[in-house]
Amino acid sequence: MKCAQCLNVTLVPTGKRHGQNVWDMNSKLGTAILFCGIGETVVNTLLCALDLPSVSPTTLKKREREAGIALEAVADDTCQDALREEKDRCENSDRAEAVSFEAGWQTRGSGRNYASLTGHGSMIGFNTGKIVAYSYRCKTCRFCQSTKDGPVKEHDCRKNWDKSSKAMESDMAIEMLQDLKQKGFHVKNDYGYDSTTFSRAKAVFDENIEKVCDFNHTKKNFTNRLFELRKEKKYSALGPKAIKHLTKCFAYAVKGNNDRESLESNLCAIPLHVSGDHSKCGNWCGFVQQPSSYKPRNLPYGKYLTGEDLIKDLQHIFDAFSKNAEELLNIGSTQGNESFNNIVFSKKPKEPLLWRLRVHAFRVAAAVAQKNIGNDAISKVYDHSLLSPGKNIELFLTRTSKKRQYKKNRKASTAHKKRRYELKSSMAKQESTAEVKEGTTYQPAVDLNPTTSSEATQEIPDATVPPTLKTVENGKNAFLYFDLETTGLGTSCDITQLACVTEEENFNRGIRKLNKGKTSNKCKYDSIVLEIAYSVKT
Repeated sequence: MKCAQCLNVTLVPTGKRHGQNVWDMNSKLGTAILFCGIGETVVNTLLCALDLPSVSPTTLKKREREAGIALEAVADDTCQDALREEKDRCENSDRAEAVSFEAGWQTRGSGRNYASLTGHGSMIGFNTGKIVAYSYRCKTCRFCQSTKDGPVKEHDCRKNWDKSSKAMESDMAIEMLQDLKQKGFHVKNDYGYDSTTFSRAKAVFDENIEKVCDFNHTKKNFTNRLFELRKEKKYSALGPKAIKHLTKCFAYAVKGNNDRESLESNLCAIPLHVSGDHSKCGNWCGFVQQPSSYKPRNLPYGKYLTGEDLIKDLQHIFDAFSKNAEELLNIGSTQGNESFNNIVFSKKPKEPLLWRLRVHAFRVAAAVAQKNIGNDAISKVYDHSLLSPGKNIELFLTRTSKKRQYKKNRKASTAHKKRRYELKSSMAKQESTAEVKEGTTYQPAVDLNPTTSSEATQEIPDATVPPTLKTVENGKNAFLYFDLETTGLGTSCDITQLACVTEEENFNRGIRKLNKGKTSNKCKYDSIVLEIAYSVKT
């Protein structure tokens, strides 16, 4: 095709091949490999299951590199579009030039050792929720390592890092901040940074940059402080259910207040609220709205928390957060960055095949394109590579875009969130009940501890179906009703009282310790039944 003005000639392939006699289908297969997060083995296994000819691994690698370059170009274009949209929205926004940053590594850290060969980072605009900049780090190159003697062959080397894996995060953040500044977007507010990255950003990039608190990290810090208090003071009332309810109240207070005074008052009122004192509660409290019918159903056993020391310690924790109410009002979220990290791990799962580092850049680019424009990135790649999209692709993209929008609206509805909370609470209750019934089943070095090892094989039996009652003649049979009181629901708990009743006679006895030694409740149960029967008979 020849342009009438500049006389430039553009070659447009119209057949089933393009370039140097390359089949279009192979190039599309290379795009599918990167976008779907699969490899050569999975592709050929699928073709084998469909009774189709397999594709050479060398051909797939070439087409994968071809599609990867196109994906990087599409990802850069989507970031440019997102940056322009972010600039336009900043003019009418109260939080201008704000981004969220988060990094991810390909190898899981153990808490003591971090030795990932690759890493990636993303910056998402506050107003658009799209990625405006991204970067990656790679510590090795297979082509450079394979050539021991002689000059290195010319190749597309992606090695750009030779320092520690921990230092990748701060370096990527500085690079993206400077890149955005060159494009006319000077970042002033950042949220999601850790202390090291933020301090380096102030020293290298801009000393006036402000750090905004991240809601996810703040809530996690609050929950950790409650668990530490429970472990330090050994408060039995401060269990997982109570901590979950306190965390929910804290999140509601942070998200539902727009001024500092109301946020401070609500945070200080939460410890009194869970203890039964509603004098400082606002309209958010159910007791204030309906005093006669209100019950603390979300607290353990539906009862208020008791204990002066516990309430004072909770008040101390909430007071510490209320002093930072100004920062909590302008709180942000890195949930979009965490979502992007999940997309990256779906494109390139965390697996031991880390020598395939060249594709890391391609798959990160595929994740960026999907985060910004969804599955339409496939058609953009085909446009960039001069490949026909086809009607099947257009139908699929239309259907997936509608499905994506439907899921987004459904998850944002109040009914869906309420139902999800109900299911989560039901599953947690069922799990805790099963754990009490089963005893110790998963614990470090359980076989080395004689106590836990013997208890691990013991389990409370399931409830038996009661027998069908039959009519009996008077004077020949009598019904015996009995009940037990124990110190808890565990298999190692002691029975403290037994009682029974038959007609007008009754039997009641308190027990300090029924059996000596380590016996299960099943053995205690059998011996008690025999003793009750013997006592009533005598």
